[in-house]
Amino acid sequence: MNFLRVVMTRTLTMALFSSTLVFCFEGTAFAEGFALSDWGARGSAMAGGMVGRADDPSAVAHNPAGITQLPGTQAMGGLTMIAPMGKITTIAGGVENTTKADQHYWLNPHAYLTHQLSDDLWLGVGGFSRFGLGDSFPHGWPGSANLVEVKLKTVSLNPSLAWKLNDHLSLAFGVEVMGGAAVIRKGFATPFGYNGQKLSGQGVSAGFNLAAHYRFNEQWAMGLTYRSPVNLKIRGDNRWDKQLVSPMLNCDVSAILHLPDSISFGVTWKPVPAFSIEAGTVYTIWSRYKHLNIEMESPVNRAAFADKHWKDTWNFNVGMEYKPLDWLSLRAGYSYETSPMNDSTTDYMTPTDGRHRFTSGLGFRWDRWALDLSYAYIRVNRLDYTARPASYMLDGAAHGVHSHVAAMSVGYTF
Repeated sequence: MNFLRVVMTRTLTMALFSSTLVFCFEGTAFAEGFALSDWGARGSAMAGGMVGRADDPSAVAHNPAGITQLPGTQAMGGLTMIAPMGKITTIAGGVENTTKADQHYWLNPHAYLTHQLSDDLWLGVGGFSRFGLGDSFPHGWPGSANLVEVKLKTVSLNPSLAWKLNDHLSLAFGVEVMGGAAVIRKGFATPFGYNGQKLSGQGVSAGFNLAAHYRFNEQWAMGLTYRSPVNLKIRGDNRWDKQLVSPMLNCDVSAILHLPDSISFGVTWKPVPAFSIEAGTVYTIWSRYKHLNIEMESPVNRAAFADKHWKDTWNFNVGMEYKPLDWLSLRAGYSYETSPMNDSTTDYMTPTDGRHRFTSGLGFRWDRWALDLSYAYIRVNRLDYTARPASYMLDGAAHGVHSHVAAMSVGYTF
């Protein structure tokens, strides 16, 4: 009974800590689509190369089957800071304007706990963000009728059970409860002056994850993780700065945000105990994101319908780790992500067309403690826009888009 009480106490404490921590901050993705993958400083330093390794508590997010490599009880928590930057050039009536995106510094927290229940059963629970989006432009900029500001914050509370079938193979199953909040602001020029619109809402939905980890020998291992789609049901309201005509009446709104499923695969090779390298890929099924349909729950308001019809994407990554000393690790990585954008439905919410990520980091170990630090530079390819008056899109391009990402994680083994 004492044993079970200790396990339940630690699990509940972690769950409450994770959910509270994540909701304390706003998170964003400056990435392909709006998927996030910065779930720990060590993984970020190796460009996400943790699916085959999966040998620290952040495996709860990367590959929960790998937590069978973690004896006893282990915990990790930390923050990722993202600083995106970029410009959008618009052309209207022969006039060219270049607008800088507003400067923001976003924080995404993460927290994990793993516990060995028996010789062949492990429990892991994590709080992290799988999706996020944040961008804004000055009021009255040329593209304001399409977008002034967008925010999407999500947090996933994800408990998983992992079974160690034998010395080589482990399997895992988990349930994901995702909460989300979204804000979209637009602005329209009228004879009575600038009129701003704000759509906002919140929702909670659920999904699941499956994972496998296989150790061929001391040198080779591989991992596979599947995360299901989540249809995030959002309810909120529509508010205007000025009530000029009846179609602009404030009202309640509802929407379903179709968030994609993903498949992650990684192979790790450790030719010598001090050095390891992992190559992997992530396939994200963005084709589920066919449209964004916001229902205005008022007889005088129309539905806000936007076609998306995005394409599935690939992320190819490689990451390495070298331990010159027992207490020190050096890390580096690179990844490239293909773009989900459909040329006929591009907008200002996600101004990217494929991106490169260059990563590095350090790890320190002493006694029961671990400290991981990472830095990543993200360079985003130019995205060209073609005018679509019905969507308030102008000719032009998003360019000079890049981001600085810094992360810190602290771990402890009980």
